[in-house]
Amino acid sequence: MSRLFRKIHYVEEAKKLFLDKINEIDLCIENVELEQALGRVLAKDIYSKMNVPPFNRAAMDGFAVVAEDTFGASEDNPIELKIIGESVIGKPFEGKLDHGEAVKIHTGAKIPDGANAVIPVEVTEVRDMQLLVFSSVAPNDNVGKIGEDIKEGDLVLKRGVILQPFDLAFLKSIGVTQVPVKCKPIIGVFSCGDELTDDVNEVMEKSGKIIDSNRLMIKTYLKKIGCRVLDYGIVRDNVNELKNVILKAMNETNLLITIGGTSVGEKDYLPLVLDNLGEPGIIIRGITASPGRPLILSIINDFPVISLPGYPVAALIDFLEFAIPIIDKMFGIRGERVLTTVRAKLRKRIPSKPGVRHYVRVRLINVDGELYADPIRITGSGVLSSVVNADGFIVIPEDIEGYEADQLVDVILFRELIGVWNEKDI
Repeated sequence: MSRLFRKIHYVEEAKKLFLDKINEIDLCIENVELEQALGRVLAKDIYSKMNVPPFNRAAMDGFAVVAEDTFGASEDNPIELKIIGESVIGKPFEGKLDHGEAVKIHTGAKIPDGANAVIPVEVTEVRDMQLLVFSSVAPNDNVGKIGEDIKEGDLVLKRGVILQPFDLAFLKSIGVTQVPVKCKPIIGVFSCGDELTDDVNEVMEKSGKIIDSNRLMIKTYLKKIGCRVLDYGIVRDNVNELKNVILKAMNETNLLITIGGTSVGEKDYLPLVLDNLGEPGIIIRGITASPGRPLILSIINDFPVISLPGYPVAALIDFLEFAIPIIDKMFGIRGERVLTTVRAKLRKRIPSKPGVRHYVRVRLINVDGELYADPIRITGSGVLSSVVNADGFIVIPEDIEGYEADQLVDVILFRELIGVWNEKDI
């Protein structure tokens, strides 16, 4: 048995084992304007400095009244009140309402002093400046009370939340203009392999080199989830070079992601280096994933290293499954990030091998309003076009022997939009 597969971990087992060894780290805090806070991680709990609503307000169009003045009102015995003014949003009635009086009021407008209820416009009739009331209301009827939504001092957002547009709108509504956010984590990235190059011309000259596309994919994913990236480029298959770059990253970054060199090839020196730089070294080497099996997860003197396989699809799958939750835990992100999923009906049977978690790329087709998943391929971890031409992927767990045609399945989306492909594209 090869040195890679002495201990293979189930995907969820591997994830839990490694995450249990990861602790949140301290990041600096900066205050940013709300306009710049989208997607940033909230660094401190936010408490409201004001009541929402900040005053008693009308819950419907009608007339602000003293509720007791309406007692006994009916269709046969209307009560007559004097209309003394109007309260609209942004221009409240400035006087005080006494018994026997009413103020016309609009939804959301401030309740005048002295009033304690709003009589709906539908049960009234206006004659000149007199209001006829045909039904009674109780105190506080149709009134939104001060602080009903949010009270001054209430906890409104917890630290660790990734700020969304509605969060920012809410913060502005309670008077917040700046928000404390965590400084962006610094993630180091490098690819390893003598065969890799960033020079397209070198590949076109049939030098035997391969374009390093993986590094760009991982870097841009990291930026998408709010990280800063230090790019260490391509590291050659050399023990000393690998060691020096890893040590450099340990001093400059919070986490290192390496790509390639995780298998058992003659020049795959990365595992040797990772296991001899510090304690405890490699924690996970090999998982029951297809693609994605040769994943390595290490901790070197409290510094985490995620080593992704060199094949593009395997690297992508392992990044989504492992790197994102590890990053989230390290940086104190609250909650569990959930990949966008849709339900679709399989067009054909997908076989799988027991004991292995399969990631099957699929294309989604909309037929008369119903989504169908058309498998592109179950194998081929190096075929990046199978991701580009797919809408998402299906996960077949280790304990299931495939899915049958017409079965409803969950499709995890690669893209934010579906329906790119039509029936004629297949």
